[in-house]
Amino acid sequence: MSLRMHRRHFLMLAASTAAAAAVACGGSPPSTPLGGTKPGGSPDQAKPAGGAAPTQAPAAQPTIAIKVDSSAPSTATAAPAATAGTAATPAAAASPAASKQYKEAPMLADLVKQGKLPPVEQRLPQNPRVITPLEEVGQYGGTWHRAYRGLSDRWGPTKLVEEFMIEWDVPDANTIKLAPNFVEKWEQNKDATEFTFYLRKGVKWSDGTPVTAEDIRFWHEDVMSNKDLSPVGSFLLRHKVGNEYKMGELTIVDPTTIKVKYLGPNPLLPIRIAKANNGGDAFPGQPSVLAPSAYLKKFHPKYAKKEDLDKIVADKKLQTWTDLWGKAGDFQGPIAFWFLNPELPVLTPWKIDKPTPADPVVMVRNPFYWQVDTQGNQLPYIDSIEHAYFDNVEVLKLWVASGKIDMHLRHLDAGMYTFLKENEAKGGYRTLNWRAASTNCLYPNINCPDKVLAKLFDTPEFRQALNISIDRKQINEVVWNGLGKPRQYSPVKGSPEYDESMEQQWTQYDVKKANDLLDGLGLKRGSDGVRLRPDGKPLEVTIEHILAQGSPLLDELELVRKFWAAVGIRATTKFAERALYEEHTHNGDIEIGAAFGWDRSSVTKADPGRWTAIIDDGPWAPTYGHFYSNSPYKKEEPPKDHMIRKVWDLWDKVQVEPDEAKRNQLFQDLIAVHRQAPVAVGTVGELVAPMIAKNNFRNVKAGYIADDTLRDYGQQNPQQFFFKK
Repeated sequence: MSLRMHRRHFLMLAASTAAAAAVACGGSPPSTPLGGTKPGGSPDQAKPAGGAAPTQAPAAQPTIAIKVDSSAPSTATAAPAATAGTAATPAAAASPAASKQYKEAPMLADLVKQGKLPPVEQRLPQNPRVITPLEEVGQYGGTWHRAYRGLSDRWGPTKLVEEFMIEWDVPDANTIKLAPNFVEKWEQNKDATEFTFYLRKGVKWSDGTPVTAEDIRFWHEDVMSNKDLSPVGSFLLRHKVGNEYKMGELTIVDPTTIKVKYLGPNPLLPIRIAKANNGGDAFPGQPSVLAPSAYLKKFHPKYAKKEDLDKIVADKKLQTWTDLWGKAGDFQGPIAFWFLNPELPVLTPWKIDKPTPADPVVMVRNPFYWQVDTQGNQLPYIDSIEHAYFDNVEVLKLWVASGKIDMHLRHLDAGMYTFLKENEAKGGYRTLNWRAASTNCLYPNINCPDKVLAKLFDTPEFRQALNISIDRKQINEVVWNGLGKPRQYSPVKGSPEYDESMEQQWTQYDVKKANDLLDGLGLKRGSDGVRLRPDGKPLEVTIEHILAQGSPLLDELELVRKFWAAVGIRATTKFAERALYEEHTHNGDIEIGAAFGWDRSSVTKADPGRWTAIIDDGPWAPTYGHFYSNSPYKKEEPPKDHMIRKVWDLWDKVQVEPDEAKRNQLFQDLIAVHRQAPVAVGTVGELVAPMIAKNNFRNVKAGYIADDTLRDYGQQNPQQFFFKK
C-alpha cells in the first residue's frame, strides 16, 4: 500500500498498517512508504532574509487528500504496504560501510592520536546505519544553543537523541516511511503473531562496552519482568488478547537476533515502536530491547551487595533501591534516566555531561555512535548541545531576537509568528514553518474529586454548552492571527481517519442554545449571574495549566473564561509546574486540564491514547484510563454502560485485526463514539508551528509535521544538523 499526497495541501499522514507478509532473511526492500507529494505554502528555508523580515502571516496551507491503495503485496518478499515490513539500508547509501572508509570529528581524531580512544573503524558496527543528509554532507564542530524549561521539559532534549529499533524515516516533507534503525531489518509473519528483529552487529555503548546478548537478557528478565521496576511489563511483549493483557514470548536466538511470539495478532507493533516505544518503555530514548547490564547491575539487588546498594540510596537521599530507577515504571530516576546520569552508557548521538540543575544543561557527542552519513563521516556533526533554562516566554523571545538561540521548535507557536519574522535580520535566523497535528483543548475531568462537577462533566448536554459557548473564530483571529483552524479535536485533515463531522461537532458558536442547555439541566443563575450547581453552590471551575508567562495560550484561556462567564460559568485559571500537574492528573485531582492539546492526530493508530484516556495529561477520564491500561496510578472502574467502554472495546478490536480494511473501519467506529458527544473542548488546531534556525544552521527544512507521534525534530535526524562555515 502506498499513501500519495498532492500539492498545495497541508501535509498529514497516517500509518494505516496492513498485515505484513513474511520477508525472506536476505531481502532488502526499501523503507515502507507512508507519505507522498510536497505541499506548497511553506516558505523556503534556504535563503536568509537580506533586509527587514516581512511581518505578514504565511499563506494559508490547504490540506492534503491522501489516496490509499490497499492492494496486497504481490510477493512474499515485498515490503508490506504502510506497515513495518523489513526495510534495509538502501544499497546506494551503504557504500561507506562496504568500503570501511570512515571519518570522524577532529576532537575525536585527537583523542585517537593520544591513545585515549580506539580508531573510528573499531568504534563503529559492522553495518552502521547510513543517514542521508537533508541538504548536504555536513561539517564537524560547534555547540547548538537552545532553551528548555527545566527537568519537567525533559522530553524536549530527549526527542533530539531518541534511538528506537524502528523509526520514522522522513527524507523530505512529502514522504514518511518506516525504516530499520537499531535493527538492520525485521521480519513478521502474515498474521503479525511473530516478529524477528536482527540487531546491528558490533554496536558499542557510549563507554565503549560492546552490546551483548546479556544486555538483552538483563533487560528482559531482570528489569522489565521485575514488578518492582516495571509494574506492567514491556510494551514489546504486552499485548491485548480478548479482554486481557498477555505477555508474549521473547527468545534470544543469538547475540543479535531476537524473536517475539504473541498469543494473538499484533499488527500495529512496528508503528508503536516508531512512536517512542509506544510512548515510553524502559530507558527513555533508547531501543526497547536492551539495557547496559554491566553498568546497571551495580544498582540491582540481584547483583549488588545490600550494604552497597543501601549506601547509594542514602547518598541520593531516596527511599528504596527502585527509586534509583524511577517511579511507577517510568525509568526516569537518577541512575536509569540518561538526562540525569552522565555515567549511564547510552546509544544516542549525544549524552548528558552536565545535568540539571546546571544551567545550561550540556550534552556532548557520543564517540561510539553507530551511524554515519553517505560519505562515511561518523555522526553527529555537532560537538555539543546546551539547554539554557527559561521560565517566561518573553525571555525565550528575547534570546531568539538577540541571536542566542541556534535552532528551536519547541515552545515557539503561531502567536509569535509576527515577532519571529520581524526579528529575523536582527537575530540572524530564518523562520521555517511546520504545521501542528493537534488541536488546542480543554479537558473537563469526569473523574474529578468534586463529584457534582464530575457528574456535570460527564453529562453530554453540559459539555455541549461548554463547547458552543466559545467563539472559536475570535480565538483564531485575536490570539493566533488567523494561522489556525477553528475545529473540534479530531484527526487532522489529510489523515485517513479524518472525519469532517467530528471536526465540526459542537463548534458552532451559539450562546442562546448554550444557555438553553444549561437551563434544561436545572442550573439556574444566582443574583450575580453565576449559575448554581445542583447542590446550590456557585458553578465554578478551575482550569489548570503549565503555561509559561507570556504564552499566547494564556490569552486563549482568558477568552474561554470570558465566554463561559457569559453563560453563567465562573472559571479561574491556575498554574502548576509540569511535574505537579502530572501528579494531579495521575491522581485524578484536577477539574479541567489545559496543559496539552489533543495531539497525536496524524498517524492516529500509532498512539490513540487521547481517545482511550490512557494519556492522562489530557485528563478527560484519567482514572478510568488507568483502569483500562492497568496503570500503577489511581484507578476507577467505569460503569458498565459508560461510553468509554465502547471506545475501549473498539480499540481492543483494532489492535488485533489483521485485515487492514476492517481495522480502519473499526477505528472510524471508535471516532464515531466520540463524535456523538465529544469528551473535551477543542478550540483551534492545525496551527502554523514556526521553527527558527540560524542562517548557518543547516540540514533543517520547513513543511514538516509537528506531532508527538512523529517525534518532532526526530523526523529530520538531529545528528545530521550542522553549522556551515
